[in-house]
Amino acid sequence: MLQFLSAHKRHSLLVHNIIFFFGSLVVGGLNYLYYPVLGRMLSPAVFGEVQTIVSLFLQLYVVFAVLGLLTVTLVTHHDSETQRNKIIMELERLSLFISIGFLAVVGLASTALQEFFRFESGMPFVILALAVVITVPFTFRSSYLRGRRLFGLSSWSLIIGAAGKLLFSVAFVMAGWGTLGAILGIALAQLASFIYAAWEAQRHGYTESLKGSLFKPIDLTLVKPELGYAGLVLLCMLVMTLLYSADIVIVKRLFEAEVAGLYGGIAAVARIPFFLTASIPQVLMSSVNRNQPAKNNRKVLKQSSILLLGLGGASTAFFCLFPEWTVGLLMGSAYLPYAHLLAPLSLSVFIVSVVNLYVTYYLALRRWRIGLVAIGGAVATSLFVMWQHNSPDELVISLLMGCVATAAMLGLLMLYELLFMKNVIKEG
Repeated sequence: MLQFLSAHKRHSLLVHNIIFFFGSLVVGGLNYLYYPVLGRMLSPAVFGEVQTIVSLFLQLYVVFAVLGLLTVTLVTHHDSETQRNKIIMELERLSLFISIGFLAVVGLASTALQEFFRFESGMPFVILALAVVITVPFTFRSSYLRGRRLFGLSSWSLIIGAAGKLLFSVAFVMAGWGTLGAILGIALAQLASFIYAAWEAQRHGYTESLKGSLFKPIDLTLVKPELGYAGLVLLCMLVMTLLYSADIVIVKRLFEAEVAGLYGGIAAVARIPFFLTASIPQVLMSSVNRNQPAKNNRKVLKQSSILLLGLGGASTAFFCLFPEWTVGLLMGSAYLPYAHLLAPLSLSVFIVSVVNLYVTYYLALRRWRIGLVAIGGAVATSLFVMWQHNSPDELVISLLMGCVATAAMLGLLMLYELLFMKNVIKEG
């Protein structure tokens, strides 16, 4: 492997993808081991609660992941290291203030959330909010490492988090803490990831620290120029996250706990194509630059597309051909009554993966029109879900139709630019 990487140093995108892919493969394996292990340790009803909390965490985290992507672009494109680090620190402090406020709101509304989602306790929501607070500083430091193209170090921070989540959660569940223990494991794992990422980021040039500056007023003159772009990234990432994860929350709200738990097991397997290819858009974001020749950017997109279609397409095809065998192996026989949903659900997740890659490309080049696709996809999917959602089968078909509609809108945008905006094609 070392000889291969050395011989292909000139193909930096391939090298970065290989490094980050293998790191993400380990992370993905540990993350997905979390589901079958807990799925066998907990009853389907309790496992449904865990899946709901994890889904909510993904959707809440996207708000701060936006600023993480913004950090990647700042590190990649900003000329002044000192100014860049100051901007990143101000964005981190702003995110931390927001997350602490969110923690306070969740603490006050925990009883209402418990009743709305049919939980036995409101404490898992409080621990969820605490995990979001811990995730903020980790996100910025891990993003800094990605922006510096230190994908190996960034991968190690993610591996620590994934391994810690599994070990801590299993230990707490074995101690009899149920849903609360599973979510507390996530929070402690995020803390371990942050400690490692902060240490490595400091070693590689990020010398800013929250110590002594946490309670100072935020310098809005530094962050204001970036907030408009951050809004665009937030919109697009939120839609992408909702397309592949909102179904868990919807099912938990609409159906009985047993049904929600069984569906959650199928959804955990169906998301594998997305997380298997999640490293590819992240490498693309760090490799595309508006200041480099357009042909270089298009080459990055082409290579990334081939990698994603190969990995994601192969896993999706396997799930469509062998749904019952896959569900039985990964989740157990208790989840087989809903195994028929794996094919359409994994297909919708794969479509989201492809769309997400091209959305990331547009974001890296700061093409604002991609926001129209995000809005259109969100509206179309919402209409389909409102139209038919009386059973998990209907909901999955609605989500699939929404994903297809979003992909079609992206295709129309690309066709429009190709036919009528040749200057945009020249830029990237």
